[in-house]
Amino acid sequence: MVTRDLSLSAGLPADLEWQGRCGLLLDAVSLIKRSQHLAQWNNPWVFEPLYTASTMPGLEELSPRVLKVETPAQPVLQHFLAKAEEEWGYLLFCDGEWPSMIAHLRWLTVVRMPHEQRVFLRLADPSVMHALFTLAVEAGDATLFGPCQQILIADAAQGVWHLHQRPGPAPIPQQGTPYLLSEQEASALDVVSFRNVVLRLDRHLRHYFPAYQVHLSPSERWAHVHALASMAYERGFNSELDITLYANVHGYLGEHALRDHPDVHLQLTTVSALTPAQRIEKVAEIARCRALHLREPA
Repeated sequence: MVTRDLSLSAGLPADLEWQGRCGLLLDAVSLIKRSQHLAQWNNPWVFEPLYTASTMPGLEELSPRVLKVETPAQPVLQHFLAKAEEEWGYLLFCDGEWPSMIAHLRWLTVVRMPHEQRVFLRLADPSVMHALFTLAVEAGDATLFGPCQQILIADAAQGVWHLHQRPGPAPIPQQGTPYLLSEQEASALDVVSFRNVVLRLDRHLRHYFPAYQVHLSPSERWAHVHALASMAYERGFNSELDITLYANVHGYLGEHALRDHPDVHLQLTTVSALTPAQRIEKVAEIARCRALHLREPA
């Protein structure tokens, strides 16, 4: 009845409940973005879609899908594990019947916010569900787990597996109305949203500025990139594009870009006729030109 963290590099934890039913829940949107094409993707006997034509017409291609895992050696599972740090989805270990797990997951695809508005839940997003399962374990509430006794989620930011154990027996299904998120759960989703911005920002920096802060350990780098994104947000650069451009300034001119280039700092912080988005776009272009010894914009 706890959540444990285990090293991602060590492979799968040894105490997983393989004797029951195991499902691999995959996020279709993430796979499409990464241009990963699994041969079995459109085979209904291999993948079970959670969005169906009868319940969510037109959204079938974007549906999270569940792969029934028969053995740890299954090729698609091994492919998923090899890319665990990309957070495509997560593993569910069920002590109930397979149809009951599918029904439970379909029930969770739409939830109610505290003010009763119905919204899609990013059910296959590992970071979203880690936040919700963590709160469920702390509260001793097994509702979100349903027939799943264990949930195994990869966390690329921390380099660990989060193993969530259901707090108690499987609850009796109450699927007449969508699950109601608490205020605490809704707030946790906001935190997760920013965390995912930071995760994408880290990938952006690694790709376009491979030498930037390369000496930092994974935990130190995460703290640094998180602080960079937080500082951008505090300065009024609120969109993900704004935050990325703010990071680009440091990617081009170094960690101490604003200290070493006071004119850049001045343009960044001086309120003008430009919107914050226009201001950071201009400053990022100045940084790029300066780093590449090109003519800077006036």
